[in-house]
Amino acid sequence: MLDSLKTNLITAEISGDAAFDHIRALSPYHRPQGSDTLYLAAQYVERMARAFGLDSVALIMQPSKRLTWNPGTSDLWLVGADGAPLERIASSIQTRLHLADRSRPADVTAALVDVGTATVAELDAARVAGKIVVARGGPGDLGRIMVDAVQRRGAAGVVWYPDPYTPSKGFFSFSDQPTMVPWLTIPTQAVDGKLPTFAFVLSLREGIALHNRIAVAQVPLLGHAVVRSQLGSSVHPDPWMPMVQAVIRGSDPGAGQDIVLTAHLQEGQQSVNDDASGCASLLEIGRALTRLIADGHLPRPRRTIRFWWTTENNSEPRYFADHPEILKRLWVDINQDMVGADQSIDVMRTQNVFRVPASRFHFLNDVAEAVIDYMVAGNTANITQYRNGYGLYTRPHLAHNGSQHRYNAQTVWFEGDSDHDSFLNAGIPAIGFGNEPDRFIHSNLDDLWGIDRTQLGRNAASAALIAYTMASAGSQTLDAIAGEVVGRGGARLARNVGLALQLIAASSDKTAAYYAALGQVHYAAARERRALTSLGEISADAAGRIAPLIDALDRRAAEYLRVLDAAYARATRLPSAAPERAPPLTLSAEEQELESVRPVVVGTPADFYAHRDAISSGDALNGYLSQEILNAIDGKRTGLDLYRHAASMIREAGTQYYGTADPKAVLALLRSAAQSTLYRLDKVTR
Repeated sequence: MLDSLKTNLITAEISGDAAFDHIRALSPYHRPQGSDTLYLAAQYVERMARAFGLDSVALIMQPSKRLTWNPGTSDLWLVGADGAPLERIASSIQTRLHLADRSRPADVTAALVDVGTATVAELDAARVAGKIVVARGGPGDLGRIMVDAVQRRGAAGVVWYPDPYTPSKGFFSFSDQPTMVPWLTIPTQAVDGKLPTFAFVLSLREGIALHNRIAVAQVPLLGHAVVRSQLGSSVHPDPWMPMVQAVIRGSDPGAGQDIVLTAHLQEGQQSVNDDASGCASLLEIGRALTRLIADGHLPRPRRTIRFWWTTENNSEPRYFADHPEILKRLWVDINQDMVGADQSIDVMRTQNVFRVPASRFHFLNDVAEAVIDYMVAGNTANITQYRNGYGLYTRPHLAHNGSQHRYNAQTVWFEGDSDHDSFLNAGIPAIGFGNEPDRFIHSNLDDLWGIDRTQLGRNAASAALIAYTMASAGSQTLDAIAGEVVGRGGARLARNVGLALQLIAASSDKTAAYYAALGQVHYAAARERRALTSLGEISADAAGRIAPLIDALDRRAAEYLRVLDAAYARATRLPSAAPERAPPLTLSAEEQELESVRPVVVGTPADFYAHRDAISSGDALNGYLSQEILNAIDGKRTGLDLYRHAASMIREAGTQYYGTADPKAVLALLRSAAQSTLYRLDKVTR
């Protein structure tokens, strides 16, 4: 898609070593949303972007819905009866994560009482009132303990440590990492008229040691908690969050198809992979492309490339709400979240690149897949390369101070939980980079030791190649890009045909399987048609050049449907494969109700910023699946169409990926969406 000279220039200029220096600079700051130290991190990014020569650099102070808070220095000591300090249990000097975010100022000396897993039945008010409770559990239990022990029963504060027997829905591995201190936050709302107080967070090793001390003590142990946190900020009087933006100007300012590169600034102390690595990668991409263009080695791309350093999944919807006209200019997003992990550590992490979901499918997806395949092939070893005279890798991208590990990267089905979500929710195609599994995330162990400069550089080079390819796409590159879309799309469609045939072969209910198989092929064909249609956005002459490709896709899909008809006829021993021989499906009551409504988007960007969080998918639907169902609402699909869209996603990726969905759960999601006032459920008239 790019010629080899441009590709080589970009990959040669990108430096994982240079990007690592930015991680080193950002990692000391504890950067929760609204903190003064987050502002310092944003100032660093702003200063470096200016130094690298990017245009329109600005640090934007955005209004926030969250309380502004600063941690200060805080300590928890064991003290004697006279108040003299005996032993320090936790301190923000050791790690800022020892103090849970949103803890309020305190200077308390009180008895420590161990309440174990702290079920409501165990939290007797007479036992905990005025005490500092020591509790263990999963990361999600801290907020419950604060409410039940402190706000409802009068405890002075909480000391929490992980229970190794409590399953975690995240990647935390406390039994494997006994020194891990997770980054946790307590609630901010009053309960029964009482505000939350403070919580200290210990590692498993520290927690067990304290538990044992309390268990053998002859008299109650006294703890002295000093919390010097600050509600509010010296930076801004009202709740705020920072967003830094910069651009590389395109040669055609009227193109109106800006490429956005995103990474998020706010996180806990260290948080080097999540997401100081993404922020550093954006700075390095900006430096490298700006230098190559300024030196005349790369032509200035036609389209503008924007760089947004954000407050994760908050800056974008806030910006869209404040500047709705920007949505007409933004073309695609490339998000970098966790792009520097040493992949040899722990359980061999993989660099995943999340595909564009079907509701927003776009040729961006195939540009990204082509780039990742190129980088993987060039940084993977095999014996034939040695026999053909190459060294370890055919196109090595290695940092001077990094590893020589292979590039363990792959494209995977859509996942969310990062800034690309905000673009997808706003109708903009987006992809995301992320390391998985990362069992050090949101803890004191996400530190510099876990970064590999080589992988950091490869991910930055990959994102830069994707961004520059999109920004430079034009009539001269259309055929090359179309070749990727046709080839990769054909493989995706064929895979879904295989799934469809297996459905008919394996199911005892051949008729239900036949209709599901038809839906699977229609789902895949519609997605590939969307990708081919998006090629028309490249240039003025694109429509006539892609029309034959769309016609060929439609013919191929029609032939595949005839293959399914034949398979159904064989399975049911019908004399022919005519689809009208299949009896109509009997719809359940929930399916009939889904068929009777057509959801429509009615909320503005400001409405979505204010109320999107009010929509509940409940426990019955995977969160990513729920997001895709809502994003597939186009005013044309019925609720039943949306359910079948979700079912096709599940069959393609697997239940291990998206879970399961039934009509009742989808109906509940759509009702919740309608109650949020962001969507309307129109009745379908027959």
